[in-house]
Amino acid sequence: MCGFAGLFSPNGTVSVNRKLIEKMNEPIIRRGPDDFGVWLDSEAGVGFGHRRLSIIDTSNAGHQPMASKDGRYQIAFNGEIYNFNEMRKSLDKEKSIGWLGHSDTEVLVEYISQFGLDKALDTAVGMFAIALWDTEEQEMYLVRDRVGEKPLYFGVLEGTLYFGSEISCIENVSPAELVIDRNSLSQLVRQGYICAPSSIYQSVSKVMPGEVIRFDSGLEKSSDFYWSIRNELEKEKPTYQSDEEVVAEFECLLSQSLEGQMLADVPLGSFLSGGVDSSTVVALMQKHSKSPVRTFSIGFTNPKYDEAKFARKIAEHLGTDHHELYLNEEDLLKAVKDIPNVFSEPFGDSSLLPTYLVSKMAREHVTVCLSGDGGDELFWGYSRYQRTLSAWKRLSGMSSITKCALENAQRCLPIGVLNKLGKVTVDDPFLGDRFDKALSLLSHSEFITFYRDFLMSSYRNIGDIVIDGSDGLSMIPDLELIEKSRSKNEVMSLVDMLTYLPDDILCKVDRCAMGNSLEGRIPLLDHRLIEFAIGLPEQFKTKESSKWIMRQVLYKYVPVELIERPKKGFSVPLGEWLKNELKGWAESLLSPASIERQGYFSPSVIAKLWEEHLSGKRNWSNVLWNILMFQQWLDKRQG
Repeated sequence: MCGFAGLFSPNGTVSVNRKLIEKMNEPIIRRGPDDFGVWLDSEAGVGFGHRRLSIIDTSNAGHQPMASKDGRYQIAFNGEIYNFNEMRKSLDKEKSIGWLGHSDTEVLVEYISQFGLDKALDTAVGMFAIALWDTEEQEMYLVRDRVGEKPLYFGVLEGTLYFGSEISCIENVSPAELVIDRNSLSQLVRQGYICAPSSIYQSVSKVMPGEVIRFDSGLEKSSDFYWSIRNELEKEKPTYQSDEEVVAEFECLLSQSLEGQMLADVPLGSFLSGGVDSSTVVALMQKHSKSPVRTFSIGFTNPKYDEAKFARKIAEHLGTDHHELYLNEEDLLKAVKDIPNVFSEPFGDSSLLPTYLVSKMAREHVTVCLSGDGGDELFWGYSRYQRTLSAWKRLSGMSSITKCALENAQRCLPIGVLNKLGKVTVDDPFLGDRFDKALSLLSHSEFITFYRDFLMSSYRNIGDIVIDGSDGLSMIPDLELIEKSRSKNEVMSLVDMLTYLPDDILCKVDRCAMGNSLEGRIPLLDHRLIEFAIGLPEQFKTKESSKWIMRQVLYKYVPVELIERPKKGFSVPLGEWLKNELKGWAESLLSPASIERQGYFSPSVIAKLWEEHLSGKRNWSNVLWNILMFQQWLDKRQG
């Protein structure tokens, strides 16, 4: 687990030197505090810099950038190849390599040299971002893993290709002022994150999950995908003879994933929330471990959000070496100020706060930590799926007369009035906000746009907030294919896997872990498990209870009563914070003078949102938080 940055300036536009490469790598020292290396070919106009967090083969034999033995390839690699031992055995059958060590990087670059990049990517199991220089063809390759666990940004600026693990690598040496993309800003304000291939800057892009991008000596770009959900959806679906067969295959695949992901030459553990996903991962980890697995949970002094006691009971039952960190609001509020240091691109999911703090705690004990992310997308576990289907059934079945009556009712009963009525009558101080949200969904005639609006919208008219922006709805890859999906549940799952999972969840996990020099691994996102889940007949995803298949495995190791309980989840109380503890911080970032001077948001709309939120007339916490995350990022960038 590392970070890297580099450039390719074939026409000599930029003089490639060590000082420049070092400057590109300065912002990512948290990603790799253990080692730093530079490789240059000034004549070809190529330079790589690499920061290393030593995990596999901590000796100097794993130092990067690394060259293949034949000298053809130079690689900068971030991530882990979990099946590198099998790949190494395949190489040893072909020829004598003369290995320097036992790092996965050395295996990967030699595999590419022997069998080619295409076969290497098809064979490799792991999470990774790769920059590969082919000295023979004078070509640069940028590659990202299948689901987007590891980040990779790039941009061609004034005749030079710049790339790096964080957008700040490019920002640090950009030959000209990088221009903020207002359509990307609209995405951020609407949904809290920016979808690949876009970034916050017009001239900087993200490599897509599963993508290989090639730049030739004239910086002509070509792109292809070595793996995609589209290809998996189009494959013939398997048949199963029994429930037991399906459960056994899932457990076998997860155990296979853990066999690779539990390999490390440094201390390793796992996050444990007490939910189905993380508990299943930890249960199988403990089954395959010879000693107690280190587990980490986060608790909250406010009992409204705390579920640490459930994780503790599961840890006790499994016999793990369990660690807890109890947080109060002050701990979370302090973490707010560090967000721009962890996320070099603005990001608005407020759950990053507890994720960042539990990663910080885990790093005191281990260097690698596994998590249970991905289960909800694979096995349709989000409760919002059922809420969306219920809302769609009710709203899409309404007559035009009923819709008109509801719209008239809103005009007669303003949202602020409905909120007050809701507080008194049904103990819901935001009844009006929910009513307004429902009305905004009435216009959708297609389910996919209905779900995206249901999931992603913090505000109805983003174009009113972002000057010269868009509606903030991100493009969905393979939209035509998704529209042909077998069910509405599958539509929602695919939308999440193509957008929300890589650009929100995986971005959050990567930045929060690496912001603490911790490697995060996600065993449920082994591509063999994803392929299994995509091909799974629908009845196994909607059977009895959510994530039925995972529960059947978990119940072999953990009593049902420790799992079957109402899940509280955790949501940061943004609304109250903005009115109280964070009020001064927010007001300084939202000052009308600053907003007008910067020119990105409408000062009058921002002022109205802020006034209505403070007065309790409306709950604008989500949209205000997204705006504040941009403002704080912009403040650091300009400061």
